[in-house]
Amino acid sequence: MAIPKLAMIPSGYKEGKVYSVLPTNGDGDFTFSRGSSATRVNKDGLIETMTLELGEELVTNGGFDTDSDWTKGSGWTISGGKATKSGSDLAYLTQSSLVSVVGKTYKVTASITNVTAGNIRIDGFTAGGTITSDTEVNVIYTATATNPLRILGWNGFNGSIDNVSVKEVLSGYDTPRLDYSDSSCPSLLLEPQSTNLITYSEDFSQWSALNNVVVTDNFITSPDGTQNAAKLVFDGTASGRIELSVSASGTNTQSIYLKTESGTQNVSIGAGSVDLTQFTITDQWVRYTHTGGGDFPRILCNDSATIYVYGAQLEALSYPTSYIPTNGAVATRLADVCNSAGTSDTFNDSEGVLYAEISALADDLTYRCISISDGSGSNKISLNYNNSSNNLWVYIVSGNSGQVNLITPINVAQYNKIALKYKQNDFALWVNGTEVSTDTSVLTPIGLSELNFNFTGSLPFYGNVKDVRYYNTALTEQELTDLTQV
Repeated sequence: MAIPKLAMIPSGYKEGKVYSVLPTNGDGDFTFSRGSSATRVNKDGLIETMTLELGEELVTNGGFDTDSDWTKGSGWTISGGKATKSGSDLAYLTQSSLVSVVGKTYKVTASITNVTAGNIRIDGFTAGGTITSDTEVNVIYTATATNPLRILGWNGFNGSIDNVSVKEVLSGYDTPRLDYSDSSCPSLLLEPQSTNLITYSEDFSQWSALNNVVVTDNFITSPDGTQNAAKLVFDGTASGRIELSVSASGTNTQSIYLKTESGTQNVSIGAGSVDLTQFTITDQWVRYTHTGGGDFPRILCNDSATIYVYGAQLEALSYPTSYIPTNGAVATRLADVCNSAGTSDTFNDSEGVLYAEISALADDLTYRCISISDGSGSNKISLNYNNSSNNLWVYIVSGNSGQVNLITPINVAQYNKIALKYKQNDFALWVNGTEVSTDTSVLTPIGLSELNFNFTGSLPFYGNVKDVRYYNTALTEQELTDLTQV
């Protein structure tokens, strides 16, 4: 087998970069950006948030060791290593010396304890999510206004806060994700922007429990490896359920991790008596999904059962994406952007092979493209999933003139090994060990200089990437068979 000129088999990465194995001088490395927090499944099978580099502590006396450094509104006191509020007044606990900077991102943590009434909120450095029970605050927020750090107690809040911490996020938002969701070998995960509309994705005490359902938070170890999964006990009352009054207009997808204490149970996800999806869950953590229209989150069980839950998500998409944790406010993961591998020395205008082992996130009828081009639409070679169900679209342009415009059926949601060979009057497409198309009247592109996970600046590829290679020679039929064999 010939040696590829460029090879990206997901293994190495850093902030803003996905490394290619070849060439060794770095010309094949991809630039990467996202600009937000994101999760992946790591090699141990646990959900983890990509590591963030944080700045120094910005809060003074966040542990309330002394009665100092804070301005106390009505009803606030500091003693015993915590700040406590009692009484019916709406009042702030403020550290006016700490002011948010528009555009900067902060990680905010705090412990809310001994809540017996009312609401508390951390303003200025969070999105202002309302907290009504004991919880551990863990919020990442990009400031949209200039505000001091303020802790607001209202609606007769009685409770305490401790361990208040604010640190600037310095890096980690542009860290690529090598995901192990479906095998022991990683794939580069590339996803579109999405928002989890559920404000408490792990605190199920914030949900409404109806028809004798009992909720106990932080009961067992969750898929992220910590003790933050909740227990739901159903006593067999009809329509026993927990639900949340939040919805997404149009098509939306709910997802949640579930398992039983023992045996199997039937559980329904979704809202309403018609638009429900029923699952038989097991004693292993599994992420279950439901796609509908205008739904609100609901877990329903008509049987006597003990069920564990974790990681609730509601997205305005037709399929689920990676878990987006929330704690008091909606959270958005921005789109992954991965581009600009190679130079004009990498690619051969006369002949070559573009190979990829990829799967789409879903058969969602959108264009998702991987291309080699001259930086414009005039000369390019592209592999694409298009806006028709389960189709592979291959497109070659030379001198702004279309040379190959081919669509072939393919299961886009499974991994496919695809190789596109181009040479003057010698084009061939191979999929999973089989030659599916040829053309003997093809002009080759000129000025090829970059490999991108998009279609010359648009139609980004969203999916899983196990392997991308470029060969600067036209491989033989046997080599193409061997390369794409499943």
